[in-house]
Amino acid sequence: MTDQTTAMEYDMAREIIPRDHLASGTWPTGPLTADAPPGARLGHAIAGALATAMQGQGVSSRELARRAGLTHPTVVRVLEGQRLPSTHTLLLLETALGTPLWPAGLHRDSSGN
Repeated sequence: MTDQTTAMEYDMAREIIPRDHLASGTWPTGPLTADAPPGARLGHAIAGALATAMQGQGVSSRELARRAGLTHPTVVRVLEGQRLPSTHTLLLLETALGTPLWPAGLHRDSSGN
């Protein structure tokens, strides 16, 4: 793989809008399409974990943004599946909530094994 290919794949991954791969139902509880790319699966898992943690702690998106030092639109875009969070954003969210959001084992679900 060349550096150019790696850069192109990275750019494509940043363009994934997880919600675009929702098969039915509502985000993030509805299933994804069978051919959803790994990035969509990642966004789906993170949004679900984030929504669950926020609901469990009774934290609004505005309050979470304040605690995490993020903008409210950033939190909303992650929750609504409009974007994948950067690793830094994810760390800030996890720290603010005191809970992990990264979906351990997702690689097994995405690989078909």
